[in-house]
Amino acid sequence: MQQPEDLIAQIPLRHDPVSYLMMIGVFLGITLTLIIWLRAPLQNRALHYYAWLMLCLSLIVFDGFLCYTGWMKYTLAWNDSTEPLGLLIAPLLYLCIRFLILRRPLPARVIALHLLPALLYAATQLEYYLAPTAIKFNAYKDAYHDQIPFASVPEGTQYGYHAVKNYFRWLLLMSFALYAVLSLRLWWRHRRSFGQAAGGVKVGRYRFLHWVIGAFLGIFGLLFLVYLTYEDDSGDHFLYLFMFLTALTTTLAFLSESRFFQKAWLIDKYETSSPATADLKLEALERYVEQESFYLRPDPSIKALADAFDTHHNAISRLINQQTGGNYNDFLNAFRIRLAIQRLESGQYGHLTVEAIGREVGFRSKSAFYQAFRKQTGTSPSQFLRRRPGKSG
Repeated sequence: MQQPEDLIAQIPLRHDPVSYLMMIGVFLGITLTLIIWLRAPLQNRALHYYAWLMLCLSLIVFDGFLCYTGWMKYTLAWNDSTEPLGLLIAPLLYLCIRFLILRRPLPARVIALHLLPALLYAATQLEYYLAPTAIKFNAYKDAYHDQIPFASVPEGTQYGYHAVKNYFRWLLLMSFALYAVLSLRLWWRHRRSFGQAAGGVKVGRYRFLHWVIGAFLGIFGLLFLVYLTYEDDSGDHFLYLFMFLTALTTTLAFLSESRFFQKAWLIDKYETSSPATADLKLEALERYVEQESFYLRPDPSIKALADAFDTHHNAISRLINQQTGGNYNDFLNAFRIRLAIQRLESGQYGHLTVEAIGREVGFRSKSAFYQAFRKQTGTSPSQFLRRRPGKSG
């Protein structure tokens, strides 16, 4: 066997459209991560989970770029070092989806349990991470350059880490399968608690949620196809291209909501108001509005709600806009529609017409009730009733 230095020199470099797209994806992913870290409020944990996800994807794609182009010959010490990050993708996606749906943070110990498999896998690979360059060269060339001879390794070298490493692909698939099931179950159980995006919002919170779930299933399906079709890492560039598309579409979603593209993007209606109270939380607003039946009052103004929390009404408006993607009316209408659905489903209110139920839950006209109902549920009250045998409007 030849010496590693001579064999490493034989690794060819290549650049093609695939490699360019991969590198663009890395750039976009890291840019998105920095934007979220710098601009997103800390209480918006879904975005921060997504930022960590984009960082993991970017590092994985960059590793793939080095392998695909041959530049890994200059960084062999880091070969396969991003494998544990692959086991973070599904948990981070799930945590993002969970917070978007429930808007409740998890205790740190529970989050640690979700991240534990990645840490345990990294621990099983310490022997490989500390291995000499010849072993890492052989692992890399075996996957990408099988025409190059193996490098000589010290006699008696142990490969105990292979016991787990050989099953990495299936561990990754199992991780995606588990969290895909958990995410779909969570979405299904709470699907009626949210509806369409608020008017004027191109990418509302729940549209973004649907997109994240779609990306989740897309990555899982592509992983399965690539792993069945290709041996080793030879088909991984397809995964990296999909990750590039993920970064690109997310970038477009962020830009579509940017004030830069609005006529008055230099003017922020909140710039002249006092900042939101640090302790003010959306959950507290929701709890107050629900427990006090605030949304059923004759005049549930935003000023009255702000007075109840001893803050400025612009602080309330900004919090609702940032956390829900909708405005104050959308916020109140969500409570009204939930109550309307309960009454439509209850036999106790069967003697009332749909319009009467709409008035009872706070809508002043039939058209306002129907418009809000469709925005929240994706269907009209009449269509909702027709789906339930024995009900009529």
